[in-house]
Amino acid sequence: MKLTPTLNQPPAAAKLERLWWLALALFVLAGSTGVLMRFGVTLGFPWGLQFSNLRHAHSHLMYFGWVTPALMALISARLPVFVKRPLPPTIPRTIGLTLIFALLAYVPFLLFGYRSASVGQRSLPLSVMAAGLNVIGWYLFAWHYWRYTRGAVRLLPLRLWDTAVLFMLFASLGGWGLPLLTLLRIENPLWSMAFTHLFLDEFAEGWFVLAVLGLLYARQPQASQHPLAQRSHDLMLIGLPVLFILGIPTHLLNTPLRLIGGLGALLVGLGLWGHLRVLGQSARINRIPLFFLGLKATALLIIILPQAARWAEQAGLRISYLHWLLLGFISLSIMATAQAEWASVKGNRLFTAGVIGLILTLLPLTQLWPAAWRGRWVLSAAGWGALLPVLAALVMLGTAVLHHIVSRSHPSPPTTTKLATFFKNQEVFYE
Repeated sequence: MKLTPTLNQPPAAAKLERLWWLALALFVLAGSTGVLMRFGVTLGFPWGLQFSNLRHAHSHLMYFGWVTPALMALISARLPVFVKRPLPPTIPRTIGLTLIFALLAYVPFLLFGYRSASVGQRSLPLSVMAAGLNVIGWYLFAWHYWRYTRGAVRLLPLRLWDTAVLFMLFASLGGWGLPLLTLLRIENPLWSMAFTHLFLDEFAEGWFVLAVLGLLYARQPQASQHPLAQRSHDLMLIGLPVLFILGIPTHLLNTPLRLIGGLGALLVGLGLWGHLRVLGQSARINRIPLFFLGLKATALLIIILPQAARWAEQAGLRISYLHWLLLGFISLSIMATAQAEWASVKGNRLFTAGVIGLILTLLPLTQLWPAAWRGRWVLSAAGWGALLPVLAALVMLGTAVLHHIVSRSHPSPPTTTKLATFFKNQEVFYE
């Protein structure tokens, strides 16, 4: 079946592009919060802010204000090519709501963390309430996604996005489970950690990773037909539902739970390496994000062994692992895809350099770094490292503003998107 391009209506395409830039602006805010968090350890925290609250605000906005709406915008920009109908206006509106809800939750997380706040005569969990709004935004996106793609041929990019949306919904069960434990007054560390990792790990390992893989395959039609790519998706689909178990501290897990989580990690790790083998054969895909995906996949296979998992915990490697995944693979892939999608997105190389610099400054914070070489300087280095991608994103935003000003002063005739041109200039067949 030959795939002919179906373009977004210009208003919808322009809205998605603007929403992506707004998500990048929230990346700057989230990254700046991380910078303040790291420098605050050595210099002190201003305005009565606390380390734990800054950490919650930083991670919340990175997950739900940057990556989630940025992925939604990029997926929505590609969907008309596969669905072959114009994008409905409800999808950009839903992405806009997701951005607003993420920003609304940022403030209470910054000030109170997960503690309740005094409002008049009452004590209210403002952060939890605001986080609930985020979940509503995800549910709305999932609903509009299913309605729009219903009846479309489920090619591999669509299958990956289908599964990604399912895991976004699955992860939200962990978000509902934590307040339920509080309501029922259940104080069990295993259940608490299980719901926490169900929420965060399934969101990152399921929704984020699968959504990005779908974007990469959407740009590589021939690779998406590779049998290994199809099998790799199926392996991940089987293993992901139990992968969060390995995120729970090892001392809380019994042997059967470790075996179940280890089996999930084995299937997901093999699936990721299958995707790497297929995508690595394409000259069009940036190798640096794939390198970090390889690190992440290898780490999953290693921590199947309980001894290796305990060693990784003691070495403090979880922070590095999260940055390999969320910045090294996810954010760099988002940047590369956005630059291929919209002409206004420039500066991917600068952002890549900033991300690599940040990840390198995390190494001295782990036990892999010799103790004799460690000192107070490692905390300052981590702060300066965290500043690098923030500065790169600010440069990108400034360049976009200038591009917008120039384009309004000298309007050019309408052109097709890069994605449409790619499909139009090549004989692409999906089977």
